[in-house]
Amino acid sequence: MIIINLVKKLVIAILSLFIYPLFALPAFAQSGVDPCAGGGPIASALCGLGGDNIGKTIQGVVIFIIVLAVVIALIYLLYGGIRWITSRGDKTEVEAARNHVMAAILGLIVVFLAIFIVSVILAAFGLSYTNLTIPKIGGG
Repeated sequence: MIIINLVKKLVIAILSLFIYPLFALPAFAQSGVDPCAGGGPIASALCGLGGDNIGKTIQGVVIFIIVLAVVIALIYLLYGGIRWITSRGDKTEVEAARNHVMAAILGLIVVFLAIFIVSVILAAFGLSYTNLTIPKIGGG
């Protein structure tokens, strides 16, 4: 019995020496792979970042944060709705679910008010999200 287990382990070890290298994928560490070529809209947006277009970078980050906040608030709203549905009429569970729903709605209101306030402030300075530029400091 011990010899059979030893032979099985030996056969598996020998087979793995020949089979595992076939599963290895080539590494592109020293080849000239350009991560920005044909990467789609996200890669092209990330590859276009730099010191010359810091306004676009800030605009992209702000929009990403706004979208992320809205998605999180909507998920929280769905969670509260599901808790409300599954509360089975228990007053404490219904109240907790209602608090979740109210917090999600309040979060959405805060996000949209923030967008509105920033838009008003940018409009007061003659800017918008589409032409956000950072002035250069220094003579030149």
